[in-house]
Amino acid sequence: MNYTIRIDDTGKQAKSILNMLKELSLDYPFISVCEEGLGLSDEMEKEFDSRYKFVMKNKELGKSWEEVKNNLLGQ
Repeated sequence: MNYTIRIDDTGKQAKSILNMLKELSLDYPFISVCEEGLGLSDEMEKEFDSRYKFVMKNKELGKSWEEVKNNLLGQ
């Protein structure tokens, strides 16, 4: 079983606990500390930009929200 523990490292005590866990992970292979990014990766941003540009150049290929909704509702 795996556990996820989220620590907001803005406080002094939180940083202390985080550092302790990082040190423990060096001696115990069953402990790992992974930082979560808050934003998109560069690759994801490029992909979103590419898709947005495609949609803006090819609006006729898209459907309105009403069309999508009616299709999903079987109307």
